[in-house]
Amino acid sequence: TEALTFSNLPIVEDSAEEVTSSHDSGMMDDLGLGGSGDLLKSEAPKEKVDPAAAVYAIPELAALGRAFRSSIAVPLTESETEYVVTCIKHIFEGHVVLQFSVMNTIDDQRLENVTVMLESDGELFEITGEIPAEVIKYGETAHTFTVLQRHEDVPIEASAFTCTLHFNVVQVDPASGEDESDAFEEEYPLEDLEISTADYMAKVGVPDFRKSWENIGNDNEVLEKYALSFKSIEDAVAAVINLLGMQPCDGTGNVKQNNGKPHMLHLSGVFIGGKTTFARAQLAMQGDSGVVLKIAVRSEDEHVPRMVADCIS
Repeated sequence: TEALTFSNLPIVEDSAEEVTSSHDSGMMDDLGLGGSGDLLKSEAPKEKVDPAAAVYAIPELAALGRAFRSSIAVPLTESETEYVVTCIKHIFEGHVVLQFSVMNTIDDQRLENVTVMLESDGELFEITGEIPAEVIKYGETAHTFTVLQRHEDVPIEASAFTCTLHFNVVQVDPASGEDESDAFEEEYPLEDLEISTADYMAKVGVPDFRKSWENIGNDNEVLEKYALSFKSIEDAVAAVINLLGMQPCDGTGNVKQNNGKPHMLHLSGVFIGGKTTFARAQLAMQGDSGVVLKIAVRSEDEHVPRMVADCIS
């Protein structure tokens, strides 16, 4: 029933594989190798799986609509522990759904009513829903979900959560699988989880960064200068890209041999609410003391540049 417009189309992020593939294809074209079946073997395209598919499958979460973006899985335990837990952060317009994947590696236990308890001192979120994993047998992985409602009158900022796995344990015979005890409550400490400002930024590139930068204008622009404690431009560039959560443009995400010259990094993205955002960052070594970063951020929204620039600090 809703009219189809550019504003209500879903945001599609640029994946690392797509960027690499496009870069490699351009190199082949430059070398005159494009379309050569003898030199290049085309692989069948991998089927893309929506990272929020598990959320959409839950009727109770249907009212949240389509996710703006989803993070990569963040580990909350070591991979060799009794219970292996990861978290995917699904960002919606007014909510965040945390999808916890829990693997049971203990052969004489069955886990029931599994949830993750969150504690935070921040005021940005309120826990409004929880969907437990009903049963997790030995060697199996299941999902539990926590719904956070974002208070729109509170500025977006990084929010840290203390996480604890809560569940009931039933002792079972490893050979037969039969119960050997009644269920009893247990909890297991997890690593802290952070929802950063970068989680609200979709990595979306543009074909002509300089033109896009000029067209958006400097009405909403923030300029900052930072001293970064990195020993190389390469490490500093990777850190800035990660902290801002934006897409490098024009190949500027790769640092070439520059004989000590400053490196210019171009970044683009779409912030929650569909706000197109750009950043230009100059990084230069300052002797042996680290890297000096000069950054300018522009956006359609007057509040976004400050939030993006503050990701560095």
